[in-house]
Amino acid sequence: SGINAEYGMTKIFSNYSYSLLIFHSLWFCVPPVTEYLGEFSQAYKDHMKKKSRNNDKKEPLEDFTIPRDSNLKIRSNRIISYAQIKLLPHGDEIDMAILMSLSSLLIYIVTEVSIYLKYTPVTDLHLSYIWSMLVLLFCTKFLCYMFKVYIQLGGGERSLCALSSFLFVVFALFVSMANKNSIDFGIEEGYGEFVSEFMKFANSTKMIKSAAHQDPLPSVKAFKGFLIILSGFIGALLTFPSFRYGSLTSQLLLGEASLPQDENKEKKEEGIKDKLVQVLVHFNLIAPLFVLVCWCKPLVQDHFMNEFAVSEKSFNFLRIAFIAITMLVRVFSIKLYTQAHLNTAKRYLRQLKREAGRVDHKTVQQKIAYTFQYSSVIVLQILTPALIVLQLCLILFSLQNTPDVMPDVAPANTILAGVTDIMPDVVSRSDVTVFQGMRAVLTKNFMASVLSYVVWWIVSVNAGVSMMSTCYHHVSEQV
Repeated sequence: SGINAEYGMTKIFSNYSYSLLIFHSLWFCVPPVTEYLGEFSQAYKDHMKKKSRNNDKKEPLEDFTIPRDSNLKIRSNRIISYAQIKLLPHGDEIDMAILMSLSSLLIYIVTEVSIYLKYTPVTDLHLSYIWSMLVLLFCTKFLCYMFKVYIQLGGGERSLCALSSFLFVVFALFVSMANKNSIDFGIEEGYGEFVSEFMKFANSTKMIKSAAHQDPLPSVKAFKGFLIILSGFIGALLTFPSFRYGSLTSQLLLGEASLPQDENKEKKEEGIKDKLVQVLVHFNLIAPLFVLVCWCKPLVQDHFMNEFAVSEKSFNFLRIAFIAITMLVRVFSIKLYTQAHLNTAKRYLRQLKREAGRVDHKTVQQKIAYTFQYSSVIVLQILTPALIVLQLCLILFSLQNTPDVMPDVAPANTILAGVTDIMPDVVSRSDVTVFQGMRAVLTKNFMASVLSYVVWWIVSVNAGVSMMSTCYHHVSEQV
């Protein structure tokens, strides 16, 4: 029975995929065959005529060029099955990202519902945190992989990565120097609690042995310096995905998401659909800018709390919910951006018609084929930053529901106590005490302040670079 179950699962996952949720019903351009491109080349025609006169086998000419202004017609196919996309590079990464994100969301919902119904005691450490961390590590691994690829390419890509890192470090430095009354994440207060709890933990475990080492942790300025360096690294990772997102946004604003089947529909239906697409694209472009001011106390926080009598906890919940909704809309609209990328093959042919000279036929085939092969990378470049922000929002939601003073008995402590009774030689009572002290060091306010800053920074980098890229590509298309 186990073999049959394994065979059944293999059959299912060989025909279905989570990536098909994104690529299904999209249209891609099929690279033209050599014989079709040869019709636009006189050298190819002469070669075939010579072979025909000599009664030789008609082997196509491998190297020939065609005029750039040739009236090429390429065929479009619709993606309807997993067999059409199973050979895409990084397709497994798309499946894993979607599967892990859905699993993390499901576990989070079950955990929060069980806590709300009091089936599970409130604790600062539960299973949803672990799954969220797994998704964060997976998405960060892919972004680091793409960053490594761009660095290895050299040239302009490497220079742009270095320049963006420097600029983001400078920008993060100005943010850290901002007045607490203008923009505040609570980092100073949170780090103060972290230092206080760490000192208690160090004294209880006799980690500090002399009075000369009463301040083993760096100051808050040094910790902000670490956050500045981390901000530069995050900005470098998100530079190229944000540039790509901005270029696709520009194409959508110019109406590059049209599908072949739209030509047979009524103009009224096409007009309504185009307007909805425009509204969705503008929302994805502008909504992150409102996220930037969510931590601006004079503009948003003070106004909401004073005018609408909203408590600080409710305001934090609304702020995180707005960020989560913004990222969810971006995730659910990913099909539009993927179709806009797939349509770049037609844009390439239109651009060729406006140029003079000749081009190698293999270049045309490779360019059209590469557009489809690179679509999986485009999906991940749009998906991973949004998933990172969503997972951080889930952690922040959990921290909001965590009480400041935890109960004396927590599930993790109970488990460790049971392990101590069963295996006293492996886990001692002192180990349980150390674990409890380490958990107390990472306070709720400290984690919430750091994660709030990271969420704000990721959205800021993505919104700023995407806006500049959209403006650049939009202006260049109009020229």
